[in-house]
Amino acid sequence: MVNSEEVDIHSNSANTSLNTGSINSRRIFSSNKINVTLDDNNYMLWNQQVLLTIKTNRLQKFIDSNVTWPPQYVTKDGVASINPDFKLYEEHDGALASWLLSTVSCIVVTTSRLMSFRRMLHSQKKGDLSMREFLMKIKSICDNLANCGEVISDQKHVTAILNGLTSEYESVITARPTPSDVKTMCTILLDVDSRRTGLLNQISASAHVFVQQQPHVVFQQQSDKNYTRKLTSL
Repeated sequence: MVNSEEVDIHSNSANTSLNTGSINSRRIFSSNKINVTLDDNNYMLWNQQVLLTIKTNRLQKFIDSNVTWPPQYVTKDGVASINPDFKLYEEHDGALASWLLSTVSCIVVTTSRLMSFRRMLHSQKKGDLSMREFLMKIKSICDNLANCGEVISDQKHVTAILNGLTSEYESVITARPTPSDVKTMCTILLDVDSRRTGLLNQISASAHVFVQQQPHVVFQQQSDKNYTRKLTSL
């Protein structure tokens, strides 16, 4: 039988290990400052210094996509708990990511975000999203671009919306003249979507009524056939 003192000893040992790992991770990155900040012109030099620092501190596993993280939970005596190795791994990974970002200039970070949001804007499709969700998605991307310093004009915003629509909205896509402001375009699309949804609901309701009436029609037709047979057999 395990007494409470033994449990406390094991618990304190695990906590001490985690705290030591936390201190070590902070010490590694606080004492390994590189004198190069990544910008548009010095990637090779920056990359060389960063990789050298990572190798010196044996941290390659944190940038190797083939390395598997420790399991988040471990089970002992039927009880699941957080794996101390996972917590330590997660902390080291976060510390390394933070350190890497500190070596990158704000211009590079902003440029990277801009490129990412631009790709999202040009590739966003309506797909299975509702019209309102799709329009909000496009607006969110445009807002993020504006936060990065690139304000999207109404014309580009409208173009992104039209490029993401499915063939069901062909009448809007090909309409001329195309609305030049976002508010008008959104109003038109929400109106078209509302009428389209109403029509689909009406068709669905009519089909349901038809299906419900079918057994009666079939029974009536069968009865008529039986009556005809009786008449011809007389």
